[in-house]
Amino acid sequence: MSIVKNTNNKNNGFLLSSAGLLAAAISLPIHANVLEEIVVTAQKREQSLQDVGISVSAFSGDQLKDLGATNSTDITQQIPGMQLQTFTPAFTIINLRGISQNSFQDNLEAPVAVYVDGAYVPSMNAINGQLFDVERVEVLRGPQGTLFGRNTTGGLVHYITRGATDEELNGYIDASVGDFNMRSLEGAVGGSLSDSVRARIAGRWLENDGYVESQTPGVRDAHGADGYTVRGSLQIDLSENLTADLRIARAEDEDVPSGTYSINFAGFDPNTGLGTQAPGRLTDGLEHASSLEGAFSRESTNTTLTLTWDLDNGTELVSITNFLDMDKEYLEDAGGGLFFFPYEVNTEFESFSQEIRLSGEGEGVRWQTGAYYLDMTTDNYQRVQGAAILEGAGASTDTAIQDTFAEVDSTNWSVFAQVEFDISEQLTLIAGARYSEDDKSIDFTQFYEESGAGIARSQVFDISTVDLNDIDDIDYSDYAARLQLNYTTEEGTLIYGSINRGIKGGNWSVDPLGGVALGAPANLKHDEEVLLAYELGIKTDLSDWARLNASVYYYDYSDYQAFSLLNLTPQVTNSDASSQGGEIELTLTPADGLDILMGLAYIDSEVDEVPDVFGGTVKTEFPNAPKLSLNLLARYEWDALGGTMAAQVDGVWNDDQFIEATNSQISAEDAYLVWNARLSYTSPDEDWKLSAWVKNGGDEEYRLYNLDLGLLGISEEVWAPPRWVGVNATYNF
Repeated sequence: MSIVKNTNNKNNGFLLSSAGLLAAAISLPIHANVLEEIVVTAQKREQSLQDVGISVSAFSGDQLKDLGATNSTDITQQIPGMQLQTFTPAFTIINLRGISQNSFQDNLEAPVAVYVDGAYVPSMNAINGQLFDVERVEVLRGPQGTLFGRNTTGGLVHYITRGATDEELNGYIDASVGDFNMRSLEGAVGGSLSDSVRARIAGRWLENDGYVESQTPGVRDAHGADGYTVRGSLQIDLSENLTADLRIARAEDEDVPSGTYSINFAGFDPNTGLGTQAPGRLTDGLEHASSLEGAFSRESTNTTLTLTWDLDNGTELVSITNFLDMDKEYLEDAGGGLFFFPYEVNTEFESFSQEIRLSGEGEGVRWQTGAYYLDMTTDNYQRVQGAAILEGAGASTDTAIQDTFAEVDSTNWSVFAQVEFDISEQLTLIAGARYSEDDKSIDFTQFYEESGAGIARSQVFDISTVDLNDIDDIDYSDYAARLQLNYTTEEGTLIYGSINRGIKGGNWSVDPLGGVALGAPANLKHDEEVLLAYELGIKTDLSDWARLNASVYYYDYSDYQAFSLLNLTPQVTNSDASSQGGEIELTLTPADGLDILMGLAYIDSEVDEVPDVFGGTVKTEFPNAPKLSLNLLARYEWDALGGTMAAQVDGVWNDDQFIEATNSQISAEDAYLVWNARLSYTSPDEDWKLSAWVKNGGDEEYRLYNLDLGLLGISEEVWAPPRWVGVNATYNF
């Protein structure tokens, strides 16, 4: 089976060939389904994964343990169409089907939303964290604005942590050691405290020295870890029909080795200013030559209270209240040791959200309706220094400093509803909509100073302080909508087709680099984007040991939000764009103890206009969107030594791609293959489990991040971890 384009009529040809792919899958033989049922909440109610007409990938907590997933971003290798971009754990960009937010500015939100226990996480600074004691992770592709709402044009990732159970006291302890002086310790304990009260507490601590070797005496290695997370869960049956679920997580990272780049020398295209390949490097990919010691520190507290009422006639009322408080301090050597260019960011973020949702069902009808409110404040300070970056503002020495202060206040409220109506026993119509009101205001001040240069400030440019407090606020309202048909065959195969309208609000680019001093636009505001998404999918059991899920889509964007560097100033601009592609997931259990998971994703995208460095435009494809990607997991378990042994190999192959939105030559990344392996032994009573593992077993070299600074003669790069070997032991009680 393959995805074929009709070059005479690209959109219709793609959908026709997609229909052919689905028809081919439907024609395969169907037998009774004895594969394990996976329960998800992709439509905010419990359903079998095979009954949900959405492209969803899901992993249980046990599967994540077997994968060695200890960080919230470790899931990317086994999710078709999912990519990761990060230059520091303090800022993480998740990409689904090529959709992401590639700017590094702290006040922006991503089009791939992250949820934890039903609550939206608005800050990209709070996404990357330790992953432990998790019930499951669900990844939903495509717009999810009807039920989940805010900024889900690309999809969402939902982490559901383990709550307390009615069981007696239970828990586990897990310890790991590995290369780069890696040490971790995690555990959990919980159970029933009374007939109506249950509790659980879990935590994880991690340290490692970093895998990017310093070439500067007295400056430490980089891209390490030093932090902990503690999470408490309390469930109380307030009455026979009312349950309260309180979950509080506290995370701290302290002086984490970070804030460095590997420096690749670059030229630039004289027509666009975009970086080109040049001979030589200052450092290899896993080395840095920073002259100052970068680091980040972060503290966050995330509190979620969920109240669930079981009302009469199968109706349910749910309230989800969330508070998030996060502080981050970050310092990097953006000059990489080649020239003086420190970049400092301090961010304080607070958010409050409230969702009320009422749901029920009748004869052949299931419905949900509700309201949502979000209030958040980002207080951001950024400083850049040095003549190299501030030369255009008149800087003649490295005493030059540019400070940017920005406070963004944002409120959002929305109302939503969705209904599923069974037209017949096999055909279901789904319709939903959400009306959303988005209001933002900004308090922005930027100023420049230089001591000892003998230059009067007025001689550099007209005013000593640029104050943008009077720029227009954002007052935006629009709607998301969903219309879908599900058809279930007599054998249980689900075929679905949907049209979704997704929305993502506008914002400002709070520029930390040359800024207004270098001639950037005074009002760095971008408009909201709108996505029309068309999707066809199938979910079927081919036999009692084979399951196939497949989907194909076409995306039509109005005012797609694209990132670029104009005059070395980060900004987001709007452009029309389109994309088409699909995913196939195949699950096989051909023999006792043998499990095989295979995935394939295809992406073909086009963005009409992305600004280049000089103010012109270039036509591009989505960043971090390889045309083709393949993932595989094979696990075999057998009896041995009175207990069980298990051997597992998993990996991903990604085609050529650009890892920057401008598609500059220097951001082109060649295809690469990354594989991991794990061997484990579980004792007869299943109390003990010992494992040995290797990540990136082929020691593949590839980049996680690239920032094109061709005008300065460099490209700043962050490379993925090399081969990493370790062991861990788990005791369950």
